[in-house]
Amino acid sequence: GACAGRGPRRRPRLLPSPRPARAEAGGQAYYTALINVTVLSPERGGPTLLRIDRGRYGQDSPKVEVKGLLVAPVPINGVADRLGCDPRTRFQVPPNTKQWIALLQRGNCTFREKILRAASHNATAVVIYNNISSEEPVTMTHQGK
Repeated sequence: GACAGRGPRRRPRLLPSPRPARAEAGGQAYYTALINVTVLSPERGGPTLLRIDRGRYGQDSPKVEVKGLLVAPVPINGVADRLGCDPRTRFQVPPNTKQWIALLQRGNCTFREKILRAASHNATAVVIYNNISSEEPVTMTHQGK
């Protein structure tokens, strides 16, 4: 993940899928979230574009485009914590950043808790990534705000 002010900066853009909703095994419809991330890193000699087309919007999430700086939580007592479950979770957002997106790892608490914690720090959106890389994406069900 990228912590603002250190290492590469990631500027993601979430786009609603132009494809109609599809159904999962249980018959639940979902929308594909296309994620474009521009990584600005001096080591790479210029910006690098990453495109992820396997994301999914949450069941109750607005299906709208979101742009902003991607920010992972800062370490808690010197230990990296990407889950966003701890009440001490904080994000280091650069000054004058109007829109930013929280990057959180799946696991340890509910999607709702993660989303509400990031929202309490004024995140524009939340991207939650799988804690097991071989798993298929899931449609989050949450009753966030």
